[in-house]
Amino acid sequence: MVTPPSVSITDGHLDISVVNMTGEVDRDTTRALVNATTSQADSTKAIESLLQGECKRPDNVTMTVQSDFYQAWGEHLSEETGYEVLSSNPADGSSNLTVDDTAETARVYLNQSSLPPRTNDSQNSVIDVTNKSAYMQNVSITGNGIAVDKNANNNYTVYAEPVVDDVEIGTIRRVSADDNVTRRPLDVVFVVDESGSMGDDGPMGTEKRESTREAIRNFTTYLDSDIDRVSLVGFQEMGPDSRFPYDHPNYGRIYRTNGNMLTNNFEAFNDTSGGTLEKLQADGWTYTAGGMKKATALLELRSNESRDKIIVLLSDGKNTHNHEEDWWVNGDTYESGQTYTPNIETYSGEDETGTNAATVQMAKLARKTGVTTYSVGFGIQSNIPDDFLEDVADAGGGWYNYTSNQDELREAFKLIAKRVSSTQQIGRTPLSTNLSAGGTIQPPQITGNTGNVANVTKNGNTFLNANDPLAPSSFSHSFSVGGGDMVNFSASTYSCNEWVATSMTKTLNGSTYPVTRCANMSTTNATTLDKNNVSVFTNTDSAAFNRNISGTNTSGWQTNLTDAVVNRSLYNRTSNKLTLASNEVLVLFDFPDGKNTDNKMLMLYTVGLSDRAAPTGIIDFEVSNVKLERGS
Repeated sequence: MVTPPSVSITDGHLDISVVNMTGEVDRDTTRALVNATTSQADSTKAIESLLQGECKRPDNVTMTVQSDFYQAWGEHLSEETGYEVLSSNPADGSSNLTVDDTAETARVYLNQSSLPPRTNDSQNSVIDVTNKSAYMQNVSITGNGIAVDKNANNNYTVYAEPVVDDVEIGTIRRVSADDNVTRRPLDVVFVVDESGSMGDDGPMGTEKRESTREAIRNFTTYLDSDIDRVSLVGFQEMGPDSRFPYDHPNYGRIYRTNGNMLTNNFEAFNDTSGGTLEKLQADGWTYTAGGMKKATALLELRSNESRDKIIVLLSDGKNTHNHEEDWWVNGDTYESGQTYTPNIETYSGEDETGTNAATVQMAKLARKTGVTTYSVGFGIQSNIPDDFLEDVADAGGGWYNYTSNQDELREAFKLIAKRVSSTQQIGRTPLSTNLSAGGTIQPPQITGNTGNVANVTKNGNTFLNANDPLAPSSFSHSFSVGGGDMVNFSASTYSCNEWVATSMTKTLNGSTYPVTRCANMSTTNATTLDKNNVSVFTNTDSAAFNRNISGTNTSGWQTNLTDAVVNRSLYNRTSNKLTLASNEVLVLFDFPDGKNTDNKMLMLYTVGLSDRAAPTGIIDFEVSNVKLERGS
């Protein structure tokens, strides 16, 4: 049994209460139990049934009571509303109360003016940015701004946030040790020609062997003795002597530093008074395979997978030995006078054919175990086997430099040092968004402890780095604007004085890249996006939005923008239409391009209220589910 409803109407607010009773009644004792859970669920369902479809945001309310006691209901509703009982609806559409004897009904009609003011869309804060609703007076959208007005003297709360919590604007950049970022430790083996010609003076009057020592010493200044190690291997071919009584011994020699094949004691390694580099010889002929064999074996024995392994091979001439000789590399034989193409070049018909091919093959095989080989030719151009040394470097994954004098040699070693001591990392560009309204700047806000988030101050405003991957939360903007106030969108990128490594990584094409953040940003060389790099989109701009997004190049370490708007239910991938709420726009920021990325960011901007939200305080419908039980 459902009891007759209890109805009250106060200031346009309609309260309806009904009791749904089930069970049995005992003539002596009966207990009534209220089920709070089902009562709440049924009350919510009743409200949702009333406020849906075109009635989700009603501009009028009609309540009709059909009952044998309809006249009593009319008297009750008259007391509640203060309306006189009429027999028919007035022609002016005003709120009224009618009683129909034929239908046996009492009916209350409340028009817009009788409902709470918050339900009046011409006066409240509901916004339609497409300007298609009658309650909107004007919506103005420029290239980088929006203004709304209802001629209601309203203030509207605005809120802006990135569509993707982690903005990910940046690029893959190569950073050096002095950029204050972490990298993998290095094991570097210098493989140096010790033939007799290395004792000759170079074109600038300095012995070539000494120029090589100085180039290596300068190389080590780019390394970190806390994590990096170096080694020295010499190579030459000697005639028979007391050490090598047999003909044509090829000689690869590891020079130890304090008994260690690899050392981080750069001072002892570089010491000009008897240090490791001072042990280099200059006698005999050139024989690169001997040096490569020692270097690759050393790294295989003493290094490991946690370290980046580097070989720098230097020679001032061609391999020379006027005799036949065989080399065995990983089960393959390389003989004098035969023809081999281990990489790019073909080696054929000379005594040195096997030595050349074996050297290239060793560099190629070492590359498969993580060793990168660079090569340097030093001396008179006609004496340098450029094609061979370039082939070695190509097979080893490095590069080749020809150098004619000690200055060029020093520069070549410097370039290699800077490359191997640097690392490719994802640098998150320091940036800050900037919203302004009525001449007031609105910097971004970040919830939480921002003590470690970089910032800059401009014109008395503090702008936090909105692209810091370690920020405690995503950034946002929240403030209020008056009707007709233009809100402009802008953003600036900044230079970084200090890059710092994070524990975060991103994987791209099978390679893992550490992510770095800017810990100290500067206004030096700051760039502010102009209005041509900012776009505003409403639901009516779906075609333009598609054109902007479809041609966007997003790197594999960044979130795809289409996926982002779909995941936020802002875009329908099937219809290719934006599905924004009535008070929402998307703002597209086009930052300077990075490596393989267009660096675009989407912001969701909300002003006022959406017409999707049902207004509260119009109708309250309370259902009480009561079960009757016989008493014991």
